[in-house]
Amino acid sequence: MKEKILWIGLLIVFISWIGNYFYFQSKQLDQPIFLDHYYETYMQDESPLTFYYLSNKTDDAVINHVTIDGIDLYPVLDHGVVWSSSPTFEQEFTHQYLKSVTLDFAHVPFPINETDDAWSFEEITVTFTNGQTLTTDIGEVRVFKNLQNHELFNFHSGSTSSEHIHQEIMVATIPLTVEAIQIPFKELVEELDVKVNVDTKLIKENESLRQRESTTGWQDPFGVLEWHEIKGISSHEEKLFPFQLERDNWLQLSMQMNPNHKSYVNFGVEITGTTDDGKPFMRKSTIIEHPTLTQKVLNEIIDEKTRR
Repeated sequence: MKEKILWIGLLIVFISWIGNYFYFQSKQLDQPIFLDHYYETYMQDESPLTFYYLSNKTDDAVINHVTIDGIDLYPVLDHGVVWSSSPTFEQEFTHQYLKSVTLDFAHVPFPINETDDAWSFEEITVTFTNGQTLTTDIGEVRVFKNLQNHELFNFHSGSTSSEHIHQEIMVATIPLTVEAIQIPFKELVEELDVKVNVDTKLIKENESLRQRESTTGWQDPFGVLEWHEIKGISSHEEKLFPFQLERDNWLQLSMQMNPNHKSYVNFGVEITGTTDDGKPFMRKSTIIEHPTLTQKVLNEIIDEKTRR
């Protein structure tokens, strides 16, 4: 009788072990998964770009080099390198690590000819130290030939909040007409809301209050505002455009990223229009955002990526 109970117990342990094994295998990635990135940079900008990817905890291979449009790039700072028994990673999840690879584009021979304004890519080929090669989508990166012109607006102030709200206040240096304010990546149009405030008097009053509060040590009164409390008209409102700005008029852009977004972003919301003498212009207001990743969000990303 005791022997029968022992065998039943061993059978239960074996079945449980088999079940756990197959569950574990079902959660393993067939290959690393790169998240979506929407970046803008300039040929003159020597700042490196960092790309984020998921890999199984059991996978200790790291990135050896990356090929983009036939150009080979080598990591300058790979946060996924494992030099000891303790792997380095950006974030740990149940079965995967979030790792990153940083690429330096400072001396890259960009394939931009005289008639092109920019070079863009959506796909990269990654070679790992274990010999595995992976061609994968990464979102979209745009490298512009020329730096944007800031001469038409003077930067006054900028701020960010934990509620994914970014604000920039600028002052027009000459009379001009703003004809559109647009998000350059169509994939993010529904992820980013933009409000426009051109009430110079109100903006100045708010800035004066902010400065007084900051000098007295009190909390910034505008850093805790909810999105619906922030003054401005949505950039989606057709009746907003075009509008004129005289010299020394103030313009405030308030931008809120969807708190549940899943992309890494570093780009400029585009302000376009013409000067009084008919010359077109573009000014960009930069927004930098990282997603808030939880196990639930990670599972959604893996499901979306593996179904593509």
